[in-house]
Formats: sequence, C-alpha cells, structure tokens
Amino acid sequence: MVSRVFNNNMLFVIPSWGDLLGYPTLGKYVNHYVSKIDSDLVIFFAGIECSIPIKIKLGDVSEKRWLHYLFGLGYYYSKFELKSGRYITDGRQLTGLILSDFVYDHLASLTNITLENDRDVIIGDRLIKVPIDLSYKSNTEKSFIQGALMRNIFIPYKDIFLEVMETIQNKESYQLENGHMILSTHWDFYNTILISSKMNENLKSNYLYPTAGLNNISLGVDQHLNDIFSASELKKIEKKISSLRDNFSTLAYDPMYLFSILDNASRVLISEPSFAFKERIIKTTKTMSKESIFFSAENRMNSYFYWPPQFKRNTREELEMSAIFKELETHPPVTPAIKPSERSASDISQLDTQKGPLGKRFEIRTMKHEPVEEKLLPYPPEGNIEQILLYLKDIVKGNYEMRLIGKAFELARNNLQRIILQSKFMWEMGKYANLYQRKDPHLGLSKREIEELLEKIDNWIDDTRKNREKYIQKK
Repeated sequence: MVSRVFNNNMLFVIPSWGDLLGYPTLGKYVNHYVSKIDSDLVIFFAGIECSIPIKIKLGDVSEKRWLHYLFGLGYYYSKFELKSGRYITDGRQLTGLILSDFVYDHLASLTNITLENDRDVIIGDRLIKVPIDLSYKSNTEKSFIQGALMRNIFIPYKDIFLEVMETIQNKESYQLENGHMILSTHWDFYNTILISSKMNENLKSNYLYPTAGLNNISLGVDQHLNDIFSASELKKIEKKISSLRDNFSTLAYDPMYLFSILDNASRVLISEPSFAFKERIIKTTKTMSKESIFFSAENRMNSYFYWPPQFKRNTREELEMSAIFKELETHPPVTPAIKPSERSASDISQLDTQKGPLGKRFEIRTMKHEPVEEKLLPYPPEGNIEQILLYLKDIVKGNYEMRLIGKAFELARNNLQRIILQSKFMWEMGKYANLYQRKDPHLGLSKREIEELLEKIDNWIDDTRKNREKYIQKK
C-alpha cells in the first residue's frame, strides 16, 4: 500500500487566520464578546503532511473532495479587545491543522512575494512555509531566506515565537495522552478546534472556553481521525509529534536571533527520514496556477475548488463595525429626556415641526447639527491621562465636524490604552468614537451634545484626579 502520510519537517506560519478565512467571526472569550482582533497567528513546527480524498455530500450530490492535513507542534495565538475595552492575549496548543480543499486552493493561489521559482519555499503575505533543513540550498539562497524570515516573521512576531518555544519547553505541553488538538476548516466543523475526550478534565474545561476568531472549540477529534486514518498511520503521526516535542523542548537557540531555531533544529532533525522537494522537484521555470504547499497535493496542481457561498467572506472592518452596531442597538448612548415641567414658553416657541410619514415630528433647535468649516484635527498628547481628556474638551468646544470628533475620541482612547489597561470611561469613549465617525460630513455637534459631552469629560477628569489622590495617599 502506498503511504499517504509523508515526513516533511517545515516551519509553517499563517500570519492571520482571520484574513485567510475572510473573518468569519470575532468570537467570544469567557462569555464576553470580542470587539476587535489585533493578531491571530498560526505557527507550526510541522513534521507530517498528507492529502486525503474523501466523499462528501453537498446538497443532494455526493462529490469527491480533498482534505489536507498538517501535524506537528502548533500554536494559535490571538490578541484581541473585549467590548469592555480590555485587551487579552490567548494561546492554544495545536497538534494538527485541517485545510479543506477550497481553503488550501485559496492559500495556494495567493502571491508568493519571494523565491518564485523555489517550490519548497513560500514567503508571502498570508503564508510562510520553509523547510527546516536548508542544507541543500546555496549560501546565497540560504542568506536570502534568512533575511526574508527575519523581516517577515521573526522580528515582527518575536514575542509570539518566544511564547511558543516556552510552551514547547513546558513538560506538560503536547502530551498525546491528552489526545490531539486540531484547528479545522472541514465543512462540518469549520473554523473550529477539535479536541479529544481523553483530555485531562482540568485541561479540557479550560481549553473548551471559546476564544477570539473561532466559531467553536469542541470534542470530536478522535472520531474524525479514526474515520480518516488507519491505526498504523495514526501511530506514525503520534510518533513524529512526540519526536518533535522531545527535540524542540531541549533545543538551544538565541532569543535575539530567532533564525537560530531553524539552524539548530535542522541539526537534530536531519538524521530523521524527511521528505524535501529536492528529492523530486527543486526548481521549475513553468508558470503554475498554484503554489506547491504540500508534496502530497502535487497531483492537485491543476485543479481548483472555489470558495463556497455558505462560508461568507468579510473584511475585518465589516466584522468590527457589525459588532459596534450590535452593541449600540443593545446599549445606545442615552440622551437625558426633557421633562415637560422643565420647558419654558420660550423653549416651546423654538420648536420646529416637520411633516413626516409617521405624522408630526418635533425637533429641538438645540439638537440641530449645523454645518461647520473644514479644519485639521490635531493629534492628542501622550503619557498623561488628564492632558488627553483636556484635549478632548478642546476638540468638543472647537466647532469640529462630528466625524473628526469621533476620530479624536478614537485617537485619545488609543493613547490612553498605552497608559492604563482599562477604566470605566474607556468603553464610553469607544462608543462615542464609533457613533460620531458614522455621521454625515461637514456637520458639527448640536448645542446639547456639546454640553453633555463636556459634562461627561469633566466627570472623567474628576474621577482621574480622585484616583490619583487615593494612590498618593496609599503611598
């Protein structure tokens, strides 16, 4: 029987999982809705790859399709913001990755920004794939790969790689008696991590908590793997993962020069049987419609499955804006009602009436948005909470258009997040930023809105001063 499971030691990185899938969801974290995702990186020090034909039922038709598997030491890292304004980082260990054929083909057809004729190296915007053993490359090629990796992943994601290596070195990590943990784009469990019912109960209860960017985390990996692979194939996969864990957990490397991970790993893994494209195809001058991500998928180089409509693709901005709309519908900004007893005759005489489809509509003139002159928005100060809030007061009083005022709240909030993790007014600032940036251009705040915002900011300033005084007294 021809083996379907290939040794292929490689570094495999998807810089943004959400970008690859078209941002299917922002997700939840410990029952809190995620409002923004900053990072969602998938990293694998992989050792096994395979491409398996399957029969699936799409509608009333049974069709031959493909699943592409990667096994090794993986990690799903995410950094995201909750609706409260709090930033969270989360990491999930992975032992496998399932790419359905349409996701694989989408990934394989993206632009490879470097080394276009080198089939076993891909360095692109959405995928980095490099063999761990580069000994068969020329010095020039190896230097080029080294520089590209440093620029594209090792420098910008240095802290994440260090976190991955620290996780691998933990003796409790990647223990297969707890079963597999597989990130999947299978049709039936799309954008889901599948874990094993064999997992330790404490680990399982923690792992099953949802996290940003994923539709779900659920049990079921054992049944799926047993349906796809033979007992001997599963044994080979588990043996390879254990070998990778043993080697990488004791691997020496320079944290200031992360390419040393590959350099040193190639020395301990080189003696193991491993497929490299050099054995079959090293270079080609033929124009290919897809990149050759897995050797096991070489027979699919001329086939392509399009993205199915049931897995709608979004942009990050669309998804974040939908989350904002949902929050504003649930908790709209409150404008204090004016009691009839508080209205004077002069107020009533200033009411404008307009005839509309629902009958008469009254609008208080103090709530009218008048046109304002265009002017440039100054940047907020940094490093001082009170100065940032005073900046907002100046902008609110400065007769700027509402969209710029919304931008000012966003910039001020970003600067505050560099000083404090969270405060009770950070979420309110985010709501004002999103509310006013959606307003029509060239219109300013109404008189009442100006009064309310100034009062609100004054309250924030008072709270800040009180907190500072309490802190000084404690010292």
